[in-house]
Amino acid sequence: MFTRSRARPMFTRWSIVALVALAPSPSLAATPPTEGTIAVEANEIDAGQTQFRDAAASALADKGFTLLDGAGHAAFTMELAITVTRVGTVDAKVATTGPKVENGGLMNGVGSAVKIAVPTGKSRNVALERTQLDMTLRKRGETDVLWRGSAVTVRNSATPGTIATDLSSALLRQYPAQSDAVIGVP
Repeated sequence: MFTRSRARPMFTRWSIVALVALAPSPSLAATPPTEGTIAVEANEIDAGQTQFRDAAASALADKGFTLLDGAGHAAFTMELAITVTRVGTVDAKVATTGPKVENGGLMNGVGSAVKIAVPTGKSRNVALERTQLDMTLRKRGETDVLWRGSAVTVRNSATPGTIATDLSSALLRQYPAQSDAVIGVP
């Protein structure tokens, strides 16, 4: 009597999963660099948003990159996309200045005057703005993405403060680790 033997498959289910896990991610071309020359470019940047380019450049310099002006000279380019949208309004207290010490008004006199601003308790409507910073790292002249990150914050538009620095620092804090999630910055 003739018996048939079953052929065993070449790959088991677990080995296929292991091969898929070792395959490179389709969204990222290669490992992000940790040093080298880099140029920071902002898409459609206006005069009020040049601070984003400066903040991103400073954060990249802290990571060990050498900054160069112009994408044609650097080995890598970091492209910035800044999106600012109004999301509502909030009541904010009217800002007062802090205490101020000044010289006295007499020519040969000794002394000083202290001015202390007293809060009035008044408030005004101020716009809330949602600011999102997207960074995309590419090798010069190539379209493949080496690293990508996004960070967002919602803040009072009357006190922009350090939005650019906060978003850039949050994005590059864990660099070169890659995250697909948008980082929220308070």
